[in-house]
Amino acid sequence: MAPQAYEWTCSICSLDWVVNALANASGQVPHTNRQEVANIIGVPECVNATYGLMSTQCMQDAMMTFGLESVAAWVTFDQAYAIMRQHTGVINPQGMYHFMGCRGVLESELWVANSALNYCGVWDTLSRSQFNALGPVQIIYLPQSVSSV
Repeated sequence: MAPQAYEWTCSICSLDWVVNALANASGQVPHTNRQEVANIIGVPECVNATYGLMSTQCMQDAMMTFGLESVAAWVTFDQAYAIMRQHTGVINPQGMYHFMGCRGVLESELWVANSALNYCGVWDTLSRSQFNALGPVQIIYLPQSVSSV
């Protein structure tokens, strides 16, 4: 995951990572770039410098533009772990107000694609204690996907 250019673009970076990871894994989803994803999500009506991503619905609508059906849920660590073992998507701990891509799991931690390394002390994994300290946590995942993309 390349670093984000602006502090409010984590949702754009995360969706771009998800789409390109799926494109690399399956060849069925077209490759994108961050500017295309920003246009699809919708700047400034759905993502902007004042608020970042304005709603979960904006993310889900953008995912659907790529033919990616998604499910949004508020989750515990154990629920997030179970989801990320099998699915990709984006995760947003509210204590960070920061979106990251869902890569999978590494041992007892959540493996994330983070465009702002070390923001709130999170690098490329999210431990149970970090998750609990930064919660509540919302995940928007793709039920048809496989993790570790």
